[in-house]
Amino acid sequence: MIAKDHQLTGAAFLAERRTALLADLPRVGKTGTAIMAADMVGARRILVVTTASGRPVWRRGFADWSMIGHKTQILAGGDRLQDDAEVVIVGWPQMADPARIMALWKRQWDVLILDEAHYAKSFDAKRTIAAFDMAGGLAHRAARVWCLTGTPMPNSPFDLFPMLKALAPERLEADGDRPDVSDIDVFKRRYCKIKPKKIGFHRWVDVIIGGQNLEELAARLDGFYMRRTQQDVGITAPIYEIMPLMASPVAVKRAQAAERTNVDAKVLAKIAAGDLDGLRDDHLGPVRRIWGELKVAPLVEALKEEFDSGLDKIVLAGWHTDVIAELAEQLAKFGVVTLTGATSAKEREANVAAFQTDPAIRVFIGNIQAAGEAIDLSAAAELIFAESSFQPAQMAQMAFRVTNFGQARTPRVRVATLEGSVDDAIQSVLLRKWQAINSVMR
Repeated sequence: MIAKDHQLTGAAFLAERRTALLADLPRVGKTGTAIMAADMVGARRILVVTTASGRPVWRRGFADWSMIGHKTQILAGGDRLQDDAEVVIVGWPQMADPARIMALWKRQWDVLILDEAHYAKSFDAKRTIAAFDMAGGLAHRAARVWCLTGTPMPNSPFDLFPMLKALAPERLEADGDRPDVSDIDVFKRRYCKIKPKKIGFHRWVDVIIGGQNLEELAARLDGFYMRRTQQDVGITAPIYEIMPLMASPVAVKRAQAAERTNVDAKVLAKIAAGDLDGLRDDHLGPVRRIWGELKVAPLVEALKEEFDSGLDKIVLAGWHTDVIAELAEQLAKFGVVTLTGATSAKEREANVAAFQTDPAIRVFIGNIQAAGEAIDLSAAAELIFAESSFQPAQMAQMAFRVTNFGQARTPRVRVATLEGSVDDAIQSVLLRKWQAINSVMR
């Protein structure tokens, strides 16, 4: 592989630091950058923690980018850690397995690469403890630790705390006018806007509703991270649009009835006012699945027209398994592959490769969570969200699957909405939200 200038710059940035965050946006080339950095420091024993979809990407990456002939092992299921494996690649779910962590902990690693490092954003999660715990975390068994993620703060500035506490604790100490924020609660109250929320009789919890003192936090991070956007490195940014779908009157009435039955009136009133703060997937309950089901027919009709008009390939993103299955069945004649949480690692790799290389496979349908990271779907320049998520980071990650250096066309990302339903109002607001650029990582 031929390295691009920004990848060489990024590799040098990592190689010069024992701990660092490479926060380049998706498709900018973090995998190759980190592998070249490992070569620069002469690393032999390398542990990579990544997503299920990312495991074969990293195995291929070491073959393509490293000048050192590593023996590479993807550690999956009940596999035993091979004594001669130099590069070991594991999935984030395995970080919750004590036996697996103990086997990895017994080795001293030259480099630990935490790919999609936002998976370790909560100290309550076993995977975060396995990565960052002060006593037994894998970060303390490696000479260097490099975190990679295009969404380091998927929800709020608080998501940065575990990484900073473990890898750069000196940045949390008092410095001039900046107070000491080494304590987790102090950090949260310094950099997050918090609102108390009642969850039961005389029970309240603090809910993060935004960030504050972000200029100060950005100053603490200066020098710890590097971030480049797609535009910075010459990748064409997508065009974002709402795609209204006109369902039958019967379907619209069914959606509206489901909304009245399943959604709290106060929630409906907030949505009508354009206020989505604090809105979660579970607030809408089964009505979300109904929206997805009702969008299948008009979406399939629209896509058939687009294929007849010359559309070559398209990526569809969904949430519910039955919605994805119904789309796959209705579009089968155009050649369909799918990727959900139930898809095996071998099938993931084969389905992505088929979509990228086989002209007969014209439709890729993926679950937003399962297909939103580490895979390249840029054989298509069109992506439609048949269903969406209330987490902006997930939407942004999925949208970037159709962007890449080899993408000669301007990508277009559309969010399908059901006209006449609450879904239509929600998606218009969400579209603006998940395109927003975080003010800390700029």
